[in-house]
Amino acid sequence: MSLLLFLIISATVLNGGLAGGSLEGSLVKLPARRRIGVVAYATFARGNDLGNGLVVYPLWAVSAALFTFIATIVAYIEHQPLELLLPLTLASLTSIGHFLATSQAAPVMLSLRHTADDEAILTAKLDKFERWQAVRATLQVLTFFILIWALLVAR
Repeated sequence: MSLLLFLIISATVLNGGLAGGSLEGSLVKLPARRRIGVVAYATFARGNDLGNGLVVYPLWAVSAALFTFIATIVAYIEHQPLELLLPLTLASLTSIGHFLATSQAAPVMLSLRHTADDEAILTAKLDKFERWQAVRATLQVLTFFILIWALLVAR
């Protein structure tokens, strides 16, 4: 197996997991706050996202992006055809978009650590987080599907 194929497979697997986790957060976890209440959800988020999530999520996202970027760079260095360079470049761009969206979502989630259990304040913060999370999830899913495209071309 070539280095480039290994990098594309690794990027695809990491981004696929990231996309799946992000979709689960957007479609399952965040909507639960409307059933259990924002105070209960904030308590959960403090234990989950602001617990082990502070280490796991950034490491996962950075690893996924690094494999994507390195695969793209290697493809350019190897003078791969445009049919492979295009999806890899697009995947790198959507990865950058994911980090830009995260730069808006993460501070909101991090602020929950010191936010009082006031329903109005928590609702406003979680609504803002949900909007940015939707953008992040969309970009992560796009990255995953674009990498599948790259994988199909590379094989």
